[in-house]
Amino acid sequence: MFEDLEKIELAEEVFGTDFPVDLTVNNPREVVDYFLLHLKGWGPNPVAADFLKQLATKHNSPALAQGLHDSWRREQISAVIQEIFNIGDLNAGGDDGPEIPVRKPRGPKSGGRAAAKSLDDDNPVNRR
Repeated sequence: MFEDLEKIELAEEVFGTDFPVDLTVNNPREVVDYFLLHLKGWGPNPVAADFLKQLATKHNSPALAQGLHDSWRREQISAVIQEIFNIGDLNAGGDDGPEIPVRKPRGPKSGGRAAAKSLDDDNPVNRR
């Protein structure tokens, strides 16, 4: 149970919002859908940007670390959920997976799109 709490706390830190706990989701894809809806218009915070850069390197998927100043994308949220909760590929069919307790978030915490944009501004590759 302590490990699950740590995973939820990590997810809250990465997504910059409370991880819903009063809503039980039997399908991890529903969690991705939930965050996609509730983080609409918000970009990854600095913690998430670092996490996504690490995932991009680990999984040889540079697209995860692109557009960090833009809104969260489904593949980014999915990759984070998969990594934190040690679940298989959410795009690979089948609805079985761990039951993840969730509660409604209060809203995105400080940082968000502006903070992530400043990370991209430091990278000359992303300048236009």
